[in-house]
Amino acid sequence: MQACDTRRGAVIAHRGRRWRARATRGDAGHALLTTLIATACLLPLGAFAAMQARLDHLVQQYTRTAQQTFAVAESGLEHALADLAADARFDRLLSGPDHRLGTADDGQFPFRQAPPSFFPAEPFRYEVRVAAVSADRADITARGFGPRGAVRTVVATVIREPLPAIPAALALAAPDVAVLLGTGLDVIGMDRSGTAAALPALTLNDAAAAAALAAHLPAESAPHVVGAGGSPSIAGAAVADLAAIAAAAAQRSEAVRLGGDALGALGDGLFVAPGSLRLADATGSGVLVVGGNLEIVGSTSFSGLIIAAGDLRLDTGSTATVDGAVLSGGLTVCLRGAGHIAYDARAVARSDAAHPGLLPRRARVTGWREEPDAGL
Repeated sequence: MQACDTRRGAVIAHRGRRWRARATRGDAGHALLTTLIATACLLPLGAFAAMQARLDHLVQQYTRTAQQTFAVAESGLEHALADLAADARFDRLLSGPDHRLGTADDGQFPFRQAPPSFFPAEPFRYEVRVAAVSADRADITARGFGPRGAVRTVVATVIREPLPAIPAALALAAPDVAVLLGTGLDVIGMDRSGTAAALPALTLNDAAAAAALAAHLPAESAPHVVGAGGSPSIAGAAVADLAAIAAAAAQRSEAVRLGGDALGALGDGLFVAPGSLRLADATGSGVLVVGGNLEIVGSTSFSGLIIAAGDLRLDTGSTATVDGAVLSGGLTVCLRGAGHIAYDARAVARSDAAHPGLLPRRARVTGWREEPDAGL
């Protein structure tokens, strides 16, 4: 009897183990199936997340490249506008770097100074071109180029002003000029007529030379050179080709020719001395153009514009009062006398209107815009 119970217990235990084994195998099967179903559901989500991360990375790269390229284009335009501020003649924009119309470089912006070598760094670069829209309007277009074919474009519109391009009360065209200023003569860039903004009192064609003159100007002379930027008001700015203006003035039908000496009342008009001129105790108004050196002696007054292609001299004991502007192209400017050279926009405009086309016109920026993106 005991043996039968033992065998029955063993059978029951064996059956229990088999049942538990089958139950365990069933649970394992369900877990595998659940895992497979979960994997099948999560795989597309994972793939989508990876694809979205990749797209976000690409969009960020392209957006950053576009922004960097736009900054490069803006830098090119700012470079051109700063260059234009230093030489604000409208006519020079269309003649290219060689300053001659009808040549291969027409349309390139005529930079006076190249951009620094470190900017923009490769693979970024910019180019600036000029296109005439009409006789009195031009577009300055700056294009920035970057990696992945990125191109961004900004355009500034420039118009030709009716006023001539006068950079200062006393503008010196030579790149290296010996300047001697006494304490009896005032050079004033503040507009005496009150119709225009102040100009620098004195400009040189080279910015470094202008800075050197300002630094070494005697302390007693500095208060006599006033204008935009304080005292001494000395800046670097380009001046038109005075020899070319003198040659053009000599061809004018209204020009009154002067010999080597001019005395007394000249009247009002366009006065041209082909060579050097000694102006003694003279009065006049309009435009005085001297093809050589100009020496002023005695007591002389003039309203308008004086252009001397050569040196300019005013000795001690002499007095000169000029209301308008004086432009000199010589290598020596010696002004040791008394009086003043004061910018007068109304006098310059009146003289220019009487002899249109003789003086180059000033360029003025009226606004800028961004062109549609390209290349991305």
